[in-house]
Amino acid sequence: MSGLPPKVQAKLAMLKDAEQQALTIMTSTQRMISENEKAHGLNPTGDKAAVLAREIIRLQALQPAHQERYKTLANLNAKVERYLETLPANVELDDAKSIKLKPRSDESHLQAVQRLRVEIMGLISERGRVERASPTTKEMKAQARLYVQSLALKGTPHLVIEHGKFEMNFGRGVIGESFTTPEEVLAWVDPAMLLRRLEAMIDEMPKPARQMDADDRKQRLDEIKRELFDLERRECAHLDAAREEGALIEHRPNVDVKALLGLVTSRPRASAA
Repeated sequence: MSGLPPKVQAKLAMLKDAEQQALTIMTSTQRMISENEKAHGLNPTGDKAAVLAREIIRLQALQPAHQERYKTLANLNAKVERYLETLPANVELDDAKSIKLKPRSDESHLQAVQRLRVEIMGLISERGRVERASPTTKEMKAQARLYVQSLALKGTPHLVIEHGKFEMNFGRGVIGESFTTPEEVLAWVDPAMLLRRLEAMIDEMPKPARQMDADDRKQRLDEIKRELFDLERRECAHLDAAREEGALIEHRPNVDVKALLGLVTSRPRASAA
C-alpha cells in the first residue's frame, strides 16, 4: 500500500521477511525429509540406514513447529493486509511515537512480554464485562418513559368531525403501514398508569451483576481502548528489542494491527471545495 509512513513500511517488510524465512525453513525441512526417506529406501539396512532413520525422525519432530510458525506468520500478514485494504483512501497515516522501554533490572524481554500479556488479557476481560453491563435502574425508567411517550404519539387517533358525524379512527388506514396496536391505544388513554406499571416491573426485575450508566460505560471503554493500545505497543517494542538481541518471541495472533505496525490514523482530510 502506497503512502505508508517509513517505519510502518519497514515493519511490514520485516513481517514479510519473517514469513518467507519460515516458509523456506518449512519447505527445506520437508525436502530433507523426502531426500532422507529416498536414501533410506535405497539403503534399508546397515549403519547408514540407522543414521538415516534417526535423521528422518528428528526432522519429522521439528516439522510441526515449522509448519505452525509459518501458518501463524502468514495469517498475521493476511490480517495486516486486510486491515490496510479497509483504510479510507484519504485517511492520514503517521508513524506512532517511538516507545522508550524502561526494562526492569530483574526482567528479560520474554518476562516483560509475559507480564504485559497478563495485563492485556485482564483489560480485554474487563472490556467484555463493561460491554455487557446493564443500564442503571434510573436509565431503564427513563427509557420506559420515552417508550410510553412514543407509544402514545403513535396511538393518537384521527378525528373525523362533520355536521352530523363524529368518528375516532385508530387505524392508520394507509396501505403498507401497520394498524394501531393495543399498547399504543393504552398509552394514549392513560400514559401515567402504563408508566407506573412499567416502572414497577423494572423494580421487581433481578438486579444485574453490573450496572453502568451510558456515560460511565462509554468513558471506561474509551479508557480501556487507550490502555490496551499502550500495553500492546510496549509488548511489540519488547518483541522488536528481543529480536535485535537474537531472541525470537512470536506476536499474538489477535494483536492490534495499529499497535503491531506502530501506525497512527487520523480523521480523513476534508475534500477540497
